[in-house]
Amino acid sequence: MKNLLLSAAIGDIAGMPYEFGHRTKNYDDVDLLLPQSTYTDDTVCTFACAEALLKGLDMAECLWYRCRADMSRGFGGRFAMWLIAKEIQPSYHSYGNGSGMRVSAAGFMAKSKEECIELATRTALPTHDHPEGIKGAVATALAIHFGMQGKDKDYIRHHVLEAYYPNWAGVTYAGIKPGYGFDETCQQTIPAALICFLESTDYADCLKLAIALGGDADTLAAISGPMAYAFYKCMPEELVANAKAKLPEWMLLLNDEFDDCVNKGGEMKLKDLRQYHGIVRPEYTPDAISSLKADEVFVFGSNLHGYHGGGAARAALKKFGAIWGQGVGLQGQSYAIPTMQGGVETIQPYVDQFIDFAKTHPELFFYVTRIGCGIAGFKDSDIAPLFKDAVGVDNICLPMSFVR
Repeated sequence: MKNLLLSAAIGDIAGMPYEFGHRTKNYDDVDLLLPQSTYTDDTVCTFACAEALLKGLDMAECLWYRCRADMSRGFGGRFAMWLIAKEIQPSYHSYGNGSGMRVSAAGFMAKSKEECIELATRTALPTHDHPEGIKGAVATALAIHFGMQGKDKDYIRHHVLEAYYPNWAGVTYAGIKPGYGFDETCQQTIPAALICFLESTDYADCLKLAIALGGDADTLAAISGPMAYAFYKCMPEELVANAKAKLPEWMLLLNDEFDDCVNKGGEMKLKDLRQYHGIVRPEYTPDAISSLKADEVFVFGSNLHGYHGGGAARAALKKFGAIWGQGVGLQGQSYAIPTMQGGVETIQPYVDQFIDFAKTHPELFFYVTRIGCGIAGFKDSDIAPLFKDAVGVDNICLPMSFVR
């Protein structure tokens, strides 16, 4: 199966125009391809959780970094407050439906019920560690997992809907639709999404049923969509193409990586992950870095005077031991490469010096930021070629844009 993560994004995109004042209960009025549709927080969180599971990264850090980089996607109030904090905060014990809308990767990856529960719980814990929040994530993931295993709907109804939400046993779509309204809790969203899937005839029908409930349309569709795809094994090509045209490149790349991993038999093995000194490291430098392990170094663009007043240089000064007045080289857990003294040809010697330094200090692991691409005014395509000799150096991590 391909485009596993897209099964949530497609539901999110299709449901987005029917949020808030545009809700509908008319199934026939639902158009899954409205031109104004786009992805929301549901998709960003889904891909962030998938990235953490796929690459062995910290779940809270992935959510925090990826969502902060795309803050205009309609995050809920408490989650938005968690994001804008200067540092990653403890969980705020939510039981909102956010734990269900971001968990689909766990259901697709898991090779057993027990692993599914463990992975789903992992996606919920950073913010949704209330028992109902965890239960919502687990129930959603299990429905996807059982669908991937080929279980029939009676099995999924009994082992998920009735097992986790017994008060919804025997409830029908027609029975809940008239009185169903906007609700952001797991308790009202997850069982409703399950019923939409259980009574659907195909993937598109499931999305339309979810949207036509007249509730939290994008989230209901983002939760029920992966259940339907896992079960029916098919999505309309026009919906796939529409989603791919609206998602950022990092999501499309991750979508393909995730498919490869699942189709090879489940969660990526530790031997397949990037490791250094026995510690799993990111494949590329994260978009934002708020903390470092003891052997890690933050590589930033500086000026020859060492005036670390803005951008990554300021972060290096405040967090990672950069020294005011030192414009080149190692300082604390940071390393300065001057970028403000002229053209790219003036930067190359300092980059070469850094690469040599890294090679002679294998006890350290270096995260190169997008040096020169902020205040200095260069483009990634200007700076990336300077680092060609760093590609393949085990203890140097480069930004994805540089590697490409």
